[in-house]
Amino acid sequence: FTFITKSLIVIICSFILILSAKIKVDLYPVPMTLQPLAILMIAMLCGKNMAVATVSLYLFKGMVGYPVFASGGGLPYLMGPTAGFLFGFLIASLIVGDLADRGWGKVLLKSAFAMMIGMLTIYLFGIIWLSTFYDLIPAIKMMQLYILGDLYKIILASILLPQIWKLTRSFK
Repeated sequence: FTFITKSLIVIICSFILILSAKIKVDLYPVPMTLQPLAILMIAMLCGKNMAVATVSLYLFKGMVGYPVFASGGGLPYLMGPTAGFLFGFLIASLIVGDLADRGWGKVLLKSAFAMMIGMLTIYLFGIIWLSTFYDLIPAIKMMQLYILGDLYKIILASILLPQIWKLTRSFK
């Protein structure tokens, strides 16, 4: 891809992230959104460099005040209870994107495992940060509400990814 093409992909993917943040179930203090699904799919399809660029652009838009996050935007949002999850998105995009660059996105079980690693990364950063507001055990207990939904997201993405790769090969 050319620089222009990669830049357009990053911009489009950042808008996909914004849309995924707006599809939510309001739970307190962390809403359940489609962001983890979008992050994992973008990382598996675009690879490390474009995934990290996408999430960085998304976080930058939110930091400067655009209402891109589930409930708004601005620098204070990046210091609230959900900040750990947002930064976890960046680290997960790095890890999962790297695994995708190694070909893990093209095989069902490897896709599922890579995305499980990504989801655990998001949870790790999210829970650590959330525990500064609610202590560790309550923070972990809060996350139990999300586990089943996130497992379904991983299953869906794992099934879709190899099919998307097959589809893209048919266009070549």
